[in-house]
Amino acid sequence: MHNSKSNRSAFIIIFITIFIDLLGFGIIIPLLPDFSIKVLHISESMIGLVAGIYSLMQFLFTPFWGSLSDRYGRKPILIISLSGNVLAYSLMALVFSGVLLSLPLLIIARACAGLFSSNIAAAQAVVSDVTPKESRSRGMGLLGAAFAFGFIFGPALGGLLSMEFGYGIPIMLSGLFSFIALILCVTTFKETLPLEIRLQNKKNLKGISLIDFKAIVNVLRNHKVGIYVIIFFFITFSYANIFGTFQLFAEREEGLNLNQAEVGYLLSFLGIIGTFVQTTLIKTFKRKLGEHRSLIFGNFLVFIGLTLIPFSESVFILLIILFFLSFGNGINVPMTLGLISQNVSSKEQGSILGINQSLSSLARFIGPVWGGILYEKLGYKFPFITGGFFMLMVTVFCFRAFKK
Repeated sequence: MHNSKSNRSAFIIIFITIFIDLLGFGIIIPLLPDFSIKVLHISESMIGLVAGIYSLMQFLFTPFWGSLSDRYGRKPILIISLSGNVLAYSLMALVFSGVLLSLPLLIIARACAGLFSSNIAAAQAVVSDVTPKESRSRGMGLLGAAFAFGFIFGPALGGLLSMEFGYGIPIMLSGLFSFIALILCVTTFKETLPLEIRLQNKKNLKGISLIDFKAIVNVLRNHKVGIYVIIFFFITFSYANIFGTFQLFAEREEGLNLNQAEVGYLLSFLGIIGTFVQTTLIKTFKRKLGEHRSLIFGNFLVFIGLTLIPFSESVFILLIILFFLSFGNGINVPMTLGLISQNVSSKEQGSILGINQSLSSLARFIGPVWGGILYEKLGYKFPFITGGFFMLMVTVFCFRAFKK
């Protein structure tokens, strides 16, 4: 077992790694639709695919990286994933800076970024390695904070830098951040999985596969936990509808006519409200309303927020609507994860939370693709209205199911 000093340094490196992953992800969000329309001249449906393919690769490869880290240790997997991120951002920088204006190259680069950012399973495993059971929730919570900070600072930084210096500079910065994390990992991160466990895992664990569909079906059929996994999938899908389409809506010349920096600030505002709710108010909701009623309340707020976005006629009204959306999402996400965690045994925690993580990545792929197709075929209001409709269905479903 490592001493507390090396445990602390391992945790800090993991925190930085996840923060940088999400910062890079966040930086691109306000740029991608704007760049795709104005420079690459591609359709909204294709923008949805480019936005979503990152999450599709995460769906496919998260269990794969987790399995590899059990056999070969956490450090080699983190080094491979960060090196891959440097490569992915370098390819993306070529496209965004105009050196190689190519849609296929952009899709390949986005897919690589998703593939190599699937290291979340290895990162969560490091937290499990270095924290005792009683403080594991706190450790995972801090990892969640790294996610949140990346999403708060990324969109604002991406929007601002692209306005000042063009599309290429923010992407180069993402690559530089990943390179710094890679150097940190190589030079200061100490392996957290003992050698004897790695050797034992190589001997005992079955072959490495991408997706275990049988395990997914078993989780969905599990009468105690399946319902919460399905609820989480639809929450994630409905919310992911707005990635790609929200920026196009906000930048419409006949609408709000915002630039990408202003869109970046709005997305960062979403991140700030969501993080505030998750870190300061969640315990109060749990105590006053209980988890089931809090979840229904959060779902209802997301329904209101999503449905009203396309009817915002001023930035002030949009901010109020985004406040409802993010407040609701800040309640329903941790409540659902908590209910999943409570309804599985300790030995199944990792695998079931991993499957849930995997399915939510699939939802983050389907959401932008769905949103992009509807935006192009039916008009700008429909991604939000249908997202709201799905959240209304989830709210009604929860209300009826929890009554029983």
